Amino acid sequence: DYVADMFRVLRDGSHCCIMVNMLNSFHYRNVFVSAGFRLHNLLVWQKQNATPNRWYMKNCEYILFFRKGPPRTINLPGSMTCHAFRNPTGNKSHPTEKPLDLMQFYIENSSNPGDVVMDPFMGSGATGVAAAALGRSFVGCEIDPKYYTIACLRMGVMP
Repeated sequence: DYVADMFRVLRDGSHCCIMVNMLNSFHYRNVFVSAGFRLHNLLVWQKQNATPNRWYMKNCEYILFFRKGPPRTINLPGSMTCHAFRNPTGNKSHPTEKPLDLMQFYIENSSNPGDVVMDPFMGSGATGVAAAALGRSFVGCEIDPKYYTIACLRMGVMP
């Protein structure tokens, strides 16, 4: 169970951000809470484009903001819960690629230089690139060899 393993390896006071759509948010909230995480907040990433849908056009993504252990204040306590960052469009290296400035915002708010940032589903490596730019160490996993290679190249390491 990867969620239990994540809980085990994270130190007390760590933050954990899980990006989900609305339908999966309820399931993942329950899975992470069952593993020992505490839900701290629901964050919203507002995108400039929308995914077509029969009911409402989806122009945002949800971030379940968990913690392990006692609550710890974020580094920028005046931050709001809704964040507008441009979604990569056009020639993307991954179907769900995240913008670097979004990942930097969350990393900067929840960690300090020298800390380790972990992304167990790193896709094309935006979290790793953002972590390095902010002076954090990075540990990431990607099961798809194509995206693993892209992530390694983006981060300047050998695949």
